[in-house]
Amino acid sequence: MDDIRLKTAPFEWRGEKIKLCCNMNVLADVQEAYGGDISRAFKGSTIRATLTFLTAMINDATDDDLTVREVGREIPISELGYISGVVLPLVTDALKSEDAEKKTETAANR
Repeated sequence: MDDIRLKTAPFEWRGEKIKLCCNMNVLADVQEAYGGDISRAFKGSTIRATLTFLTAMINDATDDDLTVREVGREIPISELGYISGVVLPLVTDALKSEDAEKKTETAANR
């Protein structure tokens, strides 16, 4: 049986170690940030999308209500590659898991 738990990644935020995860709350926040069309997050500015996903993950992990601008002010430009390397695989994995679950449900309903 496959492990269906969402993947997490350790992350230090404001001196505290937290676990980032791309879950439904995060996807809903990003969808809202992009006017209801989450696919827009994957077009255009990769930096903006990365910061949007990161902010949603931090907010979910800490129960904060930070804005993308607040998070962006605290992330050094030199850390962008590292941040992308943490955030984007979590997003990709969450979306792959969702697609696989839909396919499994469809096959079971046949």
